Formats: sequence, C-alpha cells, structure tokens
Amino acid sequence: MTTRQFVETDNRNFFRVHRQVYVCEDTWRRELTRIFDKCWLYAGHASELEKPGDFLTRKIGGRPVILVRDVASEAPLAFLNACAHRGAVVCTDAKGTANRFACPYHGWMYDTSGALTGVPGRSAYGRVGEGLPEPSLPQIKLDDYRGFLFINFGEPLVSLASYLGGAKEYIDLVCDQSEGSVEVLPEHLHHSIRANWKLLAENGVDAYHLPFAHKRFLELLDSLGTDPNSHKRSGVGYALGGGHGVIKSGPPSTGRPIAYWSPLFPADMKAAIDKKFDDLVARVGRGRAEDMAHTNRSLFVFPNLVINDILGLNIRTFFPTSPDEVEVTVWGAGFSNDTPEERAMRVSALISFIGPGGFGTPDDVEILESCQRSYAHAGIGYSDFSRGMSVGTTKHTDEEQNRAFWREWANYVEQP
Repeated sequence: MTTRQFVETDNRNFFRVHRQVYVCEDTWRRELTRIFDKCWLYAGHASELEKPGDFLTRKIGGRPVILVRDVASEAPLAFLNACAHRGAVVCTDAKGTANRFACPYHGWMYDTSGALTGVPGRSAYGRVGEGLPEPSLPQIKLDDYRGFLFINFGEPLVSLASYLGGAKEYIDLVCDQSEGSVEVLPEHLHHSIRANWKLLAENGVDAYHLPFAHKRFLELLDSLGTDPNSHKRSGVGYALGGGHGVIKSGPPSTGRPIAYWSPLFPADMKAAIDKKFDDLVARVGRGRAEDMAHTNRSLFVFPNLVINDILGLNIRTFFPTSPDEVEVTVWGAGFSNDTPEERAMRVSALISFIGPGGFGTPDDVEILESCQRSYAHAGIGYSDFSRGMSVGTTKHTDEEQNRAFWREWANYVEQP
C-alpha cells in the first residue's frame, strides 16, 4: 500500500487521487514552484525561427519569454522578456525579425544575443567600468530535440534528452514519417477552460471517453462514409517514464495525410497517399511504416505538452492561471514537402476537431468544467485511475498513462 497526502494505491488493484488537488490553492502554488519552475517546458519549434533575427514572444510557465535565432551564432536562444533596468517588457510584437530589441520605458537596447548595446544617458551611471557585470536580458536555458525547443527556468537536474526518455521514440515517429522537415503552421489557437490543469493532462491521453464524449463526431464520420467498425479500433497505452505517456490505436477512422486514405479525403488523393505509404515502407520498413501511418497517437510529455499525431498533427500546451482555470494554446503542424491539398487537410482537421469551435474540444471543455464544478463541495472524495490494473492490460482505453502522470506529480508536489 502506497499512501501519500493525495495519491493512494495498493500498486495492484486500485489507484485513486483525492479531489482536493483540483481545488486547493496551496497545492496550485506548490505546482508553480516545484513543477513549472523546474521541469523542461515546450517553448516552440525551430521552424518558427527560420532565419537569423527571427523571434517569437510567448508566455511560457506564466512568464513572458522571447525566443530568437541569434544573428551572430544563428542558434535559437531564450530570454526573459524583461528589461534589466526596471523589468518592462522589451518586445511587444508576437513575432517578427529584428537585429535588436528596444525597451519602450527608458530606451535600453539589446541585441539578439541578449547583450546590452545602448543606454540613453549612459554617462549618468557611475558604475560603468567598475567591474560589475554588464546588464543583459536574463537568459533562460534552452535545449532542442529534433527541432522541438524546450526551456527550463531553473537548474536542470538532467539534460533534455534524458528528461524526455521514452517520449523521444514517439517524437521520432513524428519527425521520421516524411522526408520533409516538421513545420509549425503560422497561426495558433488559444482559449481557456474553467477547470484545473491536471484534468486536461489526464484528458490528453484518455481514449476511454471517445465513444461517449465525442459521440456526435463519430456519427458525423459514419454519415461521411467511414467504416463504423474503425470506431472500435484496438490499441495500447504506455507509461514512458518521467510522467510521460502515450496512447496509440488503429486503424484510423479519419485517415491520415501520412499515409492512410479514408473517405474523408478526396478520391483523387488516394493514389498519392497510397504511393506515400509505399515510399515509407521502402524507406523505414513495413513495421515502422505501419506504426507511423496506420495508427493514431497522442503523446503526453510531463507536465504540459501533448502532441497529437492523428488526422492532423498538432501541438498543445497548457498552464494553470489559478486552481480552477487553465490557458491552452494549440499549434497545427505539417511537413515542408506537404502539397497544398495536404496542408489544407491538416488545417481543416485542426479546426474541425481540436479547435475551440470544433467537434472535439467543446465536448471536452464542457465535461472538464462539469468535473471542476462537482469538486467545489466539502465531500469531494476521490477520482479513480484503476482501469487495467488488476487485469494487467495495457489497452489504449486503460489508465496506466494517467497513473504515470500522477506518480510523477506526487514526486514533485508531495515531497516535504
């Protein structure tokens, strides 16, 4: 029997989490300092910083951040978007290309390496030349895996590659499915949910809810001519270590641009998609090709990244602004060698299911918010994550990947 303050399990038959964790403000504040200030957090993709001087500004882990490809080194760098003088945001544009950043408050200027290059009235600062370190934009540790950029606000205990562990295999499955390179689409979707962030972490790799929460979507697929039996697809769910998890299942009822045709796609694309699969087999072997093309996969990287490789490829992050609200950002992605038709299908898939007005996200939002409302009373009890334990299965509809999240969460939050 393992009993912590919030997580209880006999490691054999049951696993449950006290619902106090979804509403307690003290717990939320511990999460901010013990998880989001210490873990590697997804920040962006190298394809978004194509040329030297390209930059993005984002709120990551609750803090304003500049991501920029340095003009001199051409390496991607990350800085706190805060002037060394008084802390004002030095870049207010969401993205662009620049050789320098100028603080709008007092005009201090920085180059793309973060170095201070100009101070109006600098002679008034008597400390210049007295051996004090030159002020600069506060640099944040950044590392890259296959073009996926992560930052860490603290002193990382392990490298990014070690942190990702078993999740790397599934990022590789994304990157290797095309001879083109991964490209994040230019725009993104942003919305909030009146629910605790951990509910969304659970939902990201939960296939059990599909036929119930998304019944309308499955009925739509039936009406469009897809095979109803594909809704009953089989699959697996795995814990990948470090709180990461994955679910994968097939055959994909919605088809996949890489490389599985379905009636949702135009008939004149079938030959091209079939050829793409044949080329994939020739390049990586049949087993790996089928894993890439004939399964849907949702990968969760602790604490707040989901990569959905389904009808379309999308990247989702989320951050709790309070115990009962989470902000969500979603980017669509494709490959540099996508045809215009394939790229259009990816955008359509993103909007029609994952988008805030699509068939999937509104269902999830309503249900997660209903869970949060039910936790607002004294007798809130426990949430159960025992599915698959006593029978020893690893189906995609089981909950081992959720248990992995909660074990890692407890390691961070329930330490003295």
